[in-house]
Amino acid sequence: MHDETFFVYQRQALKPLLVWGVGSSIGGSLLLLVPGLVRHFGIQAAAWGTIDVLLAIFARRRALLKAEAVANGDLEEQAVAREAEQFRNILAFNAGLDVLYIVVGLAIAARAAERPDRRGLGYGVATQGAFLLAFDALLARNVGRRFLI
Repeated sequence: MHDETFFVYQRQALKPLLVWGVGSSIGGSLLLLVPGLVRHFGIQAAAWGTIDVLLAIFARRRALLKAEAVANGDLEEQAVAREAEQFRNILAFNAGLDVLYIVVGLAIAARAAERPDRRGLGYGVATQGAFLLAFDALLARNVGRRFLI
């Protein structure tokens, strides 16, 4: 295993979350101008996007600092391996939560036949959950394959 590679990889791998978050925040904010279902979908996009941006910024910054620690010899190979395993485990747990977001979002939308605002909320949650499921599951798989074998 190449120690510094994990944190460099981690930082780069979190970039799609940042891009998705920025796009969701901007797109969701624009959708706030449209009434009904679309507005409530936009509320979800803007809110989740903002959280995704913050998570990506802080996690990418942490990965950069850890990569510098490895380069300076301040972080041992075993510590890097533990970090990679912990990151993969967090992603796997989050993937389970993402499935829950999708199910709950779709259930809200299905039960709100006469409420466009609730349907928009439900579809918004399900959409965010779907992206996060793909992101978390693929990244967990890739971290496991590249750094934990």
